[in-house]
Amino acid sequence: MGIIIGAFAGGMCLFAFGLMRTVHTGGFLTVVVLSKLKGRPIGQSLFVRIMIAAGIMLSIVVGIAVAMVLGGTVGGVIEYALTKITWNLGGRYGII
Repeated sequence: MGIIIGAFAGGMCLFAFGLMRTVHTGGFLTVVVLSKLKGRPIGQSLFVRIMIAAGIMLSIVVGIAVAMVLGGTVGGVIEYALTKITWNLGGRYGII
């Protein structure tokens, strides 16, 4: 359950704090890659606009995946630690 809660929290944190940064980074990196491939600054053509939109969508998908995996990992570690703590306290002191 902690993994699911952590993954959800990671996704929500991305949407709250990192979505604009992810979109900006994806668009900027696409422009840089297209400029390097062409060898000079790129113009405003339909192909360039489609590639920038694809780069932005790809960066959002990768950002969501990274945030959810990291959130799930942190949630799983916290769940494991809390389970160990409560198990040790319950067995030793008869709390649980």
